[in-house]
Amino acid sequence: MVVKEWRNGDKYEGGWENGEKNGQGTLFYVDGGKYEGEWASNMRNGYGINIWANGDRYEGDWQNNLKHGEGKLFYANGGKYTGEWKNNIRHGQGVNIWRNGTRYEGFWKENQQHAKGTFTYPDGGKYVGEWLANMRHGNGVNTWANGDRYEGLWNHNRKHGEGTFYHADGTEEHGIWNNDTLNGDSNQGSDNEMPKNDNCSKNALQFKGFWLNGQPFVVLLMPKSSVCPYLTLGREFIVSLNWDKAYFDRTHDNCYCSRCYKESWNDVIEAGDDRYVIPRGWVRLGLHTDPAHMKAEDIWNKWIVTFHGTTKIAAQSIIKHRHFCLPGDVLIDGTKLGIRPGHIPDKQFIYTSPTIAYSSVLAYSPIYDFHSTENNANYQTQIVLQCRQMPNSYKIGPETIGAGKNQICSHISNSEIEYFTDRRGSLVAYGVLVRFRPKNN
Repeated sequence: MVVKEWRNGDKYEGGWENGEKNGQGTLFYVDGGKYEGEWASNMRNGYGINIWANGDRYEGDWQNNLKHGEGKLFYANGGKYTGEWKNNIRHGQGVNIWRNGTRYEGFWKENQQHAKGTFTYPDGGKYVGEWLANMRHGNGVNTWANGDRYEGLWNHNRKHGEGTFYHADGTEEHGIWNNDTLNGDSNQGSDNEMPKNDNCSKNALQFKGFWLNGQPFVVLLMPKSSVCPYLTLGREFIVSLNWDKAYFDRTHDNCYCSRCYKESWNDVIEAGDDRYVIPRGWVRLGLHTDPAHMKAEDIWNKWIVTFHGTTKIAAQSIIKHRHFCLPGDVLIDGTKLGIRPGHIPDKQFIYTSPTIAYSSVLAYSPIYDFHSTENNANYQTQIVLQCRQMPNSYKIGPETIGAGKNQICSHISNSEIEYFTDRRGSLVAYGVLVRFRPKNN
């Protein structure tokens, strides 16, 4: 046994052979971390326990300094993974438990849920079936906490192909699904699921609405079709902006109208160990993201979901230059982005929120007029960017719009409703959310 100390402060106690760490030994890192276990050729090889300075702890097999074989990783935030590893990433059979109670048990491929597995949500919901790259893909059964259940085919997290949706009230929808929407020719257990209006033209949209979660929730009265007319309206609006088509990626499109996101479904969703409020009444037009960056940072799994209210010009600047704007930045029309009244003077921050009820207030998201040639109708529209935001890269503060005692969102306290950061790279926009309200001619 030898004791070695290096100039950087690291210290080793244990077996030593041919000038290298070999056999049993303990390495104390200067930052407070520690590895205790087997060594070969100066590298962690065999069984050992590594504790990082941030509190993460791994107990298991190592190969050439990488987690490889069977092992357990205890995250400092309370999460845990138990299972197989390959070259430092989860690969093979394993169980991951997140700090919020979310649990996945099944097969992993290159750090992603893959093949067959069971995903259990904190609210009691569950998905049992096939996976591809962390998404429900293939055949599977999803059961929601409210008793709704879907059995059938999935494509990239959406109901796609033949399947049956069993509603908690006993009604059923069976047929061919297309991106979460049941085709119009399919059979449904209830003929009254979508109200009919025989006076509507083929593509016309009619609206009625009420308040939900602190924001107006639009209900569409429209004929059934394979593509939601609200999504079609959103796409028409985006085309009217004359933005570069290369900005957009339809695989990230999603509609939150009453037809596509049912009233009985969850209002609050977990993402990246945090929660956000579903943007009911809005439609998302997907933006192109860099696959290499998303994978390298594991953004779809680890980063939270937030919303950023903005103008059309600022949104276009953000999307074109692929980074968020700070006060003082020159936008694409030559104007400078200013600091909104109520924000910290002389401080450059980007502001987001976990609820669109806050990000869509007029102080952040102004109203624009839009005429749909498809529907021959006039609308008032707003836009908000849906983002992935790096955990622990922002500070949380109260509302700054003078709401007083008026609760902005029923799920998020006014005292914790605004996030702010000065780190451009901590945000990735992956969708433009648009809301339409009918405008009287």
